[in-house]
Order: sequence, then structure tokens, then C-alpha cells
Amino acid sequence: MNKEKNNSIITIDGPAGSGKSTIAKILARELGMNYIDTGAMYRAVTLVALRNNIDLEDEVSILEKTGGINMEIESSASDESSYTRIRLNGEDVTDKIRSPEVGAAVSIVSRLSGVRKYLVSIQRKLSSSGKAVLEGRDTGSVVCPHALLKIFLTANVGERVKRRKLQLEQKNQVMDKKSIEDEINSRDTIDSSRKDSPLMIPEDGIEIDTSDMSIDEVVKRIKKLYYDRTKA
Repeated sequence: MNKEKNNSIITIDGPAGSGKSTIAKILARELGMNYIDTGAMYRAVTLVALRNNIDLEDEVSILEKTGGINMEIESSASDESSYTRIRLNGEDVTDKIRSPEVGAAVSIVSRLSGVRKYLVSIQRKLSSSGKAVLEGRDTGSVVCPHALLKIFLTANVGERVKRRKLQLEQKNQVMDKKSIEDEINSRDTIDSSRKDSPLMIPEDGIEIDTSDMSIDEVVKRIKKLYYDRTKA
């Protein structure tokens, strides 16, 4: 990617429940940027694998099946409480990719090198205009390494469990705290230990612990960092 084309990009990486989606959507809306939810793409591919009873480690079969499906992504930043809308061959699967089954399997599918390369190529095309906020787990380290500002959000596990539970309840989905904590811990382990594009603070990235910060406080801090960079 051309470094000049990425001088207005903000990347927001971090583990589940760290506040990535909410913060990224607000930033995109307030800064007039495109919003790109990379995690939703991995969930969509995972749903395809589950629906077709494909072994979650069978990279070739997953890519073959996914390649024949038209994936439409509507990443609106107008409402931070709404999920990124995803359609597969015209079918709206927005809620389906947020199911517990997909949540438990997505880290297994997303660690497959071929799947990551396939989706990273799509993500780079979507961000090629150079005016976007990307959120995920490797947007600053792999997808847009030349982004103007690379943020890594984190929070303690207790806070992340609470946020995830509230998010599910708002979507009329039920999951007990223990199950949520187990899922988060499992995803953390898989994401941080995978060989290809592990979850990590990107080079020149800025880590922000959001455990005791309000959404407004986090947004203001990142916007200040962004404005400082654009003035430099």
C-alpha cells in the first residue's frame, strides 16, 4: 500500500470487549470518515464454514466455499449501538454472525493464513481512499501499517465481560457471565498466540486502557491524538 494514501487512516485494535466497535464508529462519524469493521468479515466467513459443516481447520474448503459467495458489507457509522450489516448472497446475516456458535468458532477460522490474506486484501481495497477508521485485531499491524494513528484498546476482563453481556442484552441475546468470560479468555489465547497476524500492539501504536474511562473520554483522547498528528 502507498503510504501517502493512508495518511488519514486511524486503526483501532484490541481484544473482545475493549470498546473497539463503539469507539471506531463514533470517531468515523465525528471525523467524517468511512468505518470498516474487519471482525464482521471474519465472522461471516466463520458462518459460511459452520453452515456447510466444513472442518474449521480446512482452509482450502472454507476459501473455496467463501469465494463463491457474494459478501456485501454496509458499515454505517450513524449508530454505534448497531452491528455492521452483512449480507451473503443477498441474505442478511447480521444477527446470525453474532451468535454464540460463531463467537466460539471465529478465532479458529481467523487464524488460518489463507483466510487472513483473502480478507486483508478486501480490507485494503475498502480503505484505499485513505480516509477511514478500521477496527479489528490486526488493522494497525498488518492491514494498514502506515496508518496515521494506530490505537490499541484494552480493558480488564471483568469490564470486558460486563460490556459484552450488555451488548448482547441490547440485541435480545442471552449468555451468562461465565460463558462470556470463557469465550473471551479463549479468544484472547488463540488471537495472541496464532502464527499469522497475532493480536498485538502495532509498531508506533498507542495503548489505551479503557477500564475506567467513559466512551466520551476515550473518543476525546483519540481525537486529540489524531488532530495532533494532522497538524504535525
